[in-house]
Amino acid sequence: LVVFFRYDLLSLLGCHSCSPTVFLDKTCIHQVDRHLQQEGIRKLGAFLRSSSHMVVIYTDVYLTKLWTVYEVACFLYLHPTSCMTVIPTFLPMCCLC
Repeated sequence: LVVFFRYDLLSLLGCHSCSPTVFLDKTCIHQVDRHLQQEGIRKLGAFLRSSSHMVVIYTDVYLTKLWTVYEVACFLYLHPTSCMTVIPTFLPMCCLC
């Protein structure tokens, strides 16, 4: 049994520009060094502008950081709410693609 995701299949067919770009803020924005963190936050707008969808893995602490509130607010300013998916961590989820 072989399972392909849409982007994998498109890549096999030669459409290499069709692969998704993923920005995982927990790893792409420095969590300790304040200077590096500010640099990453400053560049959020450019990434969000070119994004087509945002997935929020929501926990109780998600909106306690000002930059995550900024991230959501910027995305919703630029895109309709239908382009955002919020997945609370307290709900089990099964997804088949």
